[in-house]
Amino acid sequence: MYSSLVSMAADSFWSMKKDLHRYVDDVVDVRRVGDESAVVTAEHSTAADLADIAASEPLPFLRHVTEVIAEYDPVEEGFDSVADRVARFLRDETDQTAVSLQTWLDGKVPYRFNRHEEWGSARDLLSDRGFDVSRVGAEWVVSICHTPDTVVVGLNRAEDSLSTWPGGQVRLARTPDQVSRAEFKLEELLQYVSLQASPGSLALDYGAAPGGWSRILAERGFEVTAVDPGDLDERVLDLPLVRHERTTAGNFLRDAKDRFDLIVNDMKMSPARSSRLMLDSRKVLKPSGRCVVTLKTGNRHVLPQLQESFGILRKGFTVEFARQLRHNRNEITVVLRNKG
Repeated sequence: MYSSLVSMAADSFWSMKKDLHRYVDDVVDVRRVGDESAVVTAEHSTAADLADIAASEPLPFLRHVTEVIAEYDPVEEGFDSVADRVARFLRDETDQTAVSLQTWLDGKVPYRFNRHEEWGSARDLLSDRGFDVSRVGAEWVVSICHTPDTVVVGLNRAEDSLSTWPGGQVRLARTPDQVSRAEFKLEELLQYVSLQASPGSLALDYGAAPGGWSRILAERGFEVTAVDPGDLDERVLDLPLVRHERTTAGNFLRDAKDRFDLIVNDMKMSPARSSRLMLDSRKVLKPSGRCVVTLKTGNRHVLPQLQESFGILRKGFTVEFARQLRHNRNEITVVLRNKG
């Protein structure tokens, strides 16, 4: 048996659990341990296997995975009780001494928790055993998740974790240039997916107002057509690479003559309708072009909505990425590649 610690949004546990049972045929148990974490027991599927399946199926509710190597009662014990076991696992897996260490809190715990102190204490214990410990950058990562009733310790390769952030808890700071909260969603996506612009690259932003996504894309070198009947922030209108089309997506699509490298859609509409709009938009998308669309499922009948949407999207696109990001609210961010 293999156990994996997985992270998800607090209100997406049941959707994640159903997805796991549907796509991972050897799952034996999914035990919730915190608001945003659970331990998955499978007969032969490891954390790395779950990460691979999450990329191919996809499993959009998983934010972070790691292989469980220890679990202890935080009231009775500390990390020192399992440090030798962690060190043995590390030496069995790699001959390198460099290791990243991540600690995080998930839920209200019955003891004082200070993330920096916990990290420092665990670092010292691993350093005493001959390891060079950093927060990020090493091939292997030790994860320590504190939950109300247990502490779960994981170990796996960084590339198999789905996220380099502890527990997938991406934290982004507001900047003076930010014009909307929605910018966080695109900024977080860029932690996982590269949206590169070459000279003359064109981007189309559906439902652009007040212009946050258009601003980010323009900063990355795209010439952006921002489509929205509403107003854009003056700071966005002043950007030389942004052109505002004050119309609806449907009207714009009927008359469009340009061909775009990238189309983004964060509009408030049903997932199926958003998916059909993206499928219709292939006629203005270059053969190798990509799309980013936010599927706004709400919190009812989530899985049937996603199944319908992916069925629509796969008629014209390859799904490259799909995840409920930390900054998503009852929605899934999907990256698509035109089938050409």
